[in-house]
Amino acid sequence: MQKELSKILLAILSFLLITVTIHASTNEPGYDIKIKLTSYSNDTLLLGYQLGGQSYIKDTALIDKKTGVYTFKGAKKLEPGIYIIVMRPDNSFFQVVINDEEQTFSLDTDAKEYYTNAKTKNNKDNSVFVDYMNYLSEKRKQSEEIAKLKKTDSVGMVKKLAVLDEEVKVHQKELMSKYPKSITVMLMRSATEVDVPKFEEIKDKDKNSMAQYIYYKQHYFDNYDMANPAILRTPVLYPRINNYLEKLTPAHPDSILESLERIFTLLKPNKPAFQFYFIEYLNKYIKSNVVGYDAIHVALTKKYIESGYCDDFIPKDNKEKLVENANHIFPTLIGKIAPNIRTFQADSTPIFLHDIKAKYTVLFFFAPDCGHCQKQSPFLVEFYKKIKANNWNIKVVTVCTFKGTDKMPECWKYAKEKGFDGFINTIDPYLTSRYQTLYNVVTTPQLFILDDNKIIKSKSIATEQLSEVFEAIMKEDAEKIKKESGK
Repeated sequence: MQKELSKILLAILSFLLITVTIHASTNEPGYDIKIKLTSYSNDTLLLGYQLGGQSYIKDTALIDKKTGVYTFKGAKKLEPGIYIIVMRPDNSFFQVVINDEEQTFSLDTDAKEYYTNAKTKNNKDNSVFVDYMNYLSEKRKQSEEIAKLKKTDSVGMVKKLAVLDEEVKVHQKELMSKYPKSITVMLMRSATEVDVPKFEEIKDKDKNSMAQYIYYKQHYFDNYDMANPAILRTPVLYPRINNYLEKLTPAHPDSILESLERIFTLLKPNKPAFQFYFIEYLNKYIKSNVVGYDAIHVALTKKYIESGYCDDFIPKDNKEKLVENANHIFPTLIGKIAPNIRTFQADSTPIFLHDIKAKYTVLFFFAPDCGHCQKQSPFLVEFYKKIKANNWNIKVVTVCTFKGTDKMPECWKYAKEKGFDGFINTIDPYLTSRYQTLYNVVTTPQLFILDDNKIIKSKSIATEQLSEVFEAIMKEDAEKIKKESGK
């Protein structure tokens, strides 16, 4: 099921790359970009762009041997953003700014010293970009020279660097005032980090650090124009979003969902960007093997796909499969009460899962002919020995997934051979409990850990991890009880 859904999402992403391109395009006048390069002898140039963490080729141009010009031309306008001119055969490249209005222009430059020698006609935004890159290059050289004073005049070095930094800020303000809607200014702002207050009134070190972290996270996207269509095709947005999710967001489904919700809210005015990043992260969490992360893609599916919000870019048949999968997983998300099922022991005695009295219950679905079950079963037996040795109030319930009464002997034989003594071994030969649907048992083995209220504490872990996981669960529960009793 996971592989099938991943294929669906990849198909949607391919479809999306097409529809996102069409979305902001107009029939006229298209694009016409003429490039002349010195210090370059190959007859081919490539026009590409970055989308998310990947680079894509948009067009190919062959040299006109009479004029020495490479021409990229298309009937539909390019999406605005930062594009790359890729040179053969080493795939070195330089960047070009292309906005929504200036898509018929020429560029004359040197392949080895692009920014220093670039001359652009009819693309003011790119001219501003080149001038700014040259300005930064010059200031960087000055900074490197000043840094040499560190050993002989560290105080003077700090003062000169401060002056240089102020010069750059003044220049940036001038550009922002003069070209407020340019892609260059958008990129410039995104390179400006958040100015975090020191919160000197908070004397406690830990609380002060937390206050700074909260402020930084709240203002993390302040300098990013998320509604600007051009930001989708730049190298700045994807690492920013990824860092927000990976470094600033606690690795817990609820926290990740909160962060994703903030990102999607910021991107909603920018429909192509919303579509791309929604599919990007839905796909990521569908494929994730981290325990509990299935709650992320279930929540995203229910809020955005099942509600119809994504109908204009997710085909109906794919939508139905994604929603169906989310609905299958939903009842057994961590934190939910495990579905109560009735199965039967070897003497035909029925037993309801919720009637089992224990501090914790391990629920293990297996099939006697399952290779992975064969490997996992011995670890389950070893864990049970640890339960007995430590006098832990934990019971193990197994459900053999073979169907039909003629298969029952194989289930009991397997339980005996594997040493499932002391377990509550059961079977449901006619599937009257619907455990396959309720627990989404598509493959075996499947394992669930339940507390005394039959709330799912963990799932989808290997049996060799049981001791480690249980120790963490019991420690967490003990701390919770201690905290509650102290109130």
